[in-house]
Amino acid sequence: MRRHHWKPDWRPAAHLLLACSCLLSAAQARADNIRPFTADSFKEIVAASDGGEFLLGLWSVDCPPCLVELRLMGGVLKRNPDLPYVLVSTDPIEDRDLAAEFLEDFGLAGIESWMFADHFVERLRHSIDPNWYGELPRSYFFDGNGNRESHSGIVNEELLASWFKRPLIE
Repeated sequence: MRRHHWKPDWRPAAHLLLACSCLLSAAQARADNIRPFTADSFKEIVAASDGGEFLLGLWSVDCPPCLVELRLMGGVLKRNPDLPYVLVSTDPIEDRDLAAEFLEDFGLAGIESWMFADHFVERLRHSIDPNWYGELPRSYFFDGNGNRESHSGIVNEELLASWFKRPLIE
């Protein structure tokens, strides 16, 4: 008489574990796109622009007006993908997964992004602008001629068009 031994089939569980692992890896990869912002990072960002024009946007996950601006910028960049834009989150880098979710939601996951990586935030703010006291959202436009212009509050398409000296495609 032949005995049948029941052997559990671990393949479905293994597939589920693999799927979860892939999702976690994707979330980590998304968050790894965010670089740590230190007191020297602002100089690095400006140097990387190679003297060209660009927009620097400062934001936080806890700032409702910032989220309005991120949504606007996601739409602007979808229509104008060549617009040079760099984001710096003033949140601690330990919150990078949450920040990455917001960026993905607003279509900004591929944008060069940084997060504050020093708990002495005054030093980081001062490295950007000694006259900035932390109000958000805050934007800086660098015109490529060594000049910069700051703006506190939500930017709009008219301001962006005047800064970049071109109409934004609608």
